Amino acid sequence: MAARGGRPRAGAKDEAATHEERDLWSKIVIDLKDLTRQSKRASDQINAIKTLEYREDDQGDLTRQQLAELEKLYQDQKRAAEDEQAMLKSVLERNDLLIALRAATEGGDRGGVLSRERVKRKHDETISADSPSNRNPKLHRSNSAAPTEVLQLHSDVAYRLPKQKGAEGEWIQCTVIGILGGEGGKRRYEVQDPEPDEAGGHGKYRALASALIPIPKDSAGLAPYPNGKQVLARYPETTTFYKAEVIGTKRDGTCRLRFEGEEEVGKETEVERRLVLDVGDRR
Repeated sequence: MAARGGRPRAGAKDEAATHEERDLWSKIVIDLKDLTRQSKRASDQINAIKTLEYREDDQGDLTRQQLAELEKLYQDQKRAAEDEQAMLKSVLERNDLLIALRAATEGGDRGGVLSRERVKRKHDETISADSPSNRNPKLHRSNSAAPTEVLQLHSDVAYRLPKQKGAEGEWIQCTVIGILGGEGGKRRYEVQDPEPDEAGGHGKYRALASALIPIPKDSAGLAPYPNGKQVLARYPETTTFYKAEVIGTKRDGTCRLRFEGEEEVGKETEVERRLVLDVGDRR
């Protein structure tokens, strides 16, 4: 009688494990169907974007309404890609758990609890290590926004003017007034110089995303640069950016800089943090 104990029969444990595996597989099938539908929606959005981009190439500038439509399509596509990534992550997680359950059942740990926890922990560590912010620290808010993100209309940017003979092109502050299509660093924008020229007009330029650096809206939350960091900063009372070296940071986040080529030797200049940009490899 004592040999019976209070443990459930092995057959009951096998049945419970099988039920859990079946439940996981059903959820994976549902996720895959949702993922297929989401991929179809993303494909339709890409085709709509290409249609507008081809129209711009054939007919010239798009109308304001078409530009607004194109901007919305870019935003929708970005959200669709994020949703698709979340769905794929869910499928992978459930698939890993299913594999762990099956291995545990066949190996004697029929409940699969320990194996499931180990696999889940390992998968979370892998996802964290492979996240965009860990692969590329520049994506943190400690610096400027990522250069290949979709810029919004009316956002401020630093634009590099075309190089002149024997001299590097200057960086000036501009405002995005049009989104002309393209992908990643090849995405094209129309930007406008807010400062009037000699004739009283405002210069307009077409530029690739790779020739633009987003300017944050405010300095809140921006981490300080380390001393010695080479940056691009807007010189006070101008709309032109110059190379500078960070020599310190004040408590309010203001950067203390030494601008390259300053006439006064050793002169320190204070610049608002949001107007001090990480130029990265754009030397």
